[in-house]
Amino acid sequence: MLRTAVIAIATIFIGLSKAGFGGGTGLVATPLLAMVMTAREAIGLMLPLLVMTDILSMLYYWRRWDTTNVIALIPGAIVGIMLGGTVLNDMPEIWLKRTIGVIALIFVLVQTWRNLRSQGKDDKDGPMEIGHRYLKGFAAGVGAGVSSTLAHIGGVVVSMYLLPQRLSNRTYVGTTTAVFFIINATKVPVYLKLNILNGRIFSDDLLLLPLLGMGVLSGILLNRRVSKRTFSYIILALVLISGTKLLIRG
Repeated sequence: MLRTAVIAIATIFIGLSKAGFGGGTGLVATPLLAMVMTAREAIGLMLPLLVMTDILSMLYYWRRWDTTNVIALIPGAIVGIMLGGTVLNDMPEIWLKRTIGVIALIFVLVQTWRNLRSQGKDDKDGPMEIGHRYLKGFAAGVGAGVSSTLAHIGGVVVSMYLLPQRLSNRTYVGTTTAVFFIINATKVPVYLKLNILNGRIFSDDLLLLPLLGMGVLSGILLNRRVSKRTFSYIILALVLISGTKLLIRG
């Protein structure tokens, strides 16, 4: 019963995040799922759902991305995915869960720092020189690729790279959408090779589609009625609790 409830909640959170509500809402899904199933089952269950929502997001944000940033991030991301796949192949289950816990707690720290920083003075950062952008983009891409492969929590790394550039909101969302469409699509053959994705996972995800749609619709409605800041603190608390539990108990 608990397992079913957690799966349902995690799926709705993914839908909420893809509707643009609650900032890191979708990032709570992996640590939550990893508490009621193996880590590999958790990330396997999530990937097809993420890919499906990525496709819809790409249709909406088509050509609204910053091409230079996408090109800067993707090579490093592919390297990171390969590194993450190697870790997935060799790491024992208990350490994989603890790794997900650590990544989740790092997200909480970074997101809290960003929230506090946003309450202070405006950032003075802006456009980077092309050479610096590619170097920083490659490094950020590697970090995003590894953390996304292990825990689907690569968004925080990409946002740390993009936010100082002060892109327009539409360009920022369009760029992250394009980047994670490519990252998640690239992870599919890696997961298939490691047998993290299989027929049972795909059939389970089909049953979860209505909940995913419910999450998207709820996100659209909540965007108009609920404070995003308040909800983001609730999400941070959930990630903190689940990440700590995974780190301590594995």
